[in-house]
Amino acid sequence: MGIKYSRAQVDYLASKEHFLQISTQADIRIENAKQDGVELGQAEMEEVIEKVGLHRAYNELIQAENVLINWTQTAIKSEPEFIQNRATFESLYEKAQTDVEFRGAIINLAMRLNTELV
Repeated sequence: MGIKYSRAQVDYLASKEHFLQISTQADIRIENAKQDGVELGQAEMEEVIEKVGLHRAYNELIQAENVLINWTQTAIKSEPEFIQNRATFESLYEKAQTDVEFRGAIINLAMRLNTELV
């Protein structure tokens, strides 16, 4: 039996996959331009990024991450450990907004939550 994901988890996975696909497209276009002898400056790089939609895909990924992080707060708020250590958990979630490494750890843990238990 497979893992049952929440809507926030599914949306995050889809956004991440979309971002990775778009990023790969950008890499391919950049590599092709280099092979064609095109010198890539900032303007050319921005044009590639704009054409493939990398900024939009990145913004959608960040939004999906934010929704996922907020979902975990809702999912665990009735857990006894959360209730007893509310201030600690809240400070951890605040840290996830500014610390990229910590944000990644929260997202990793969020993807491990079993929605059948929540």
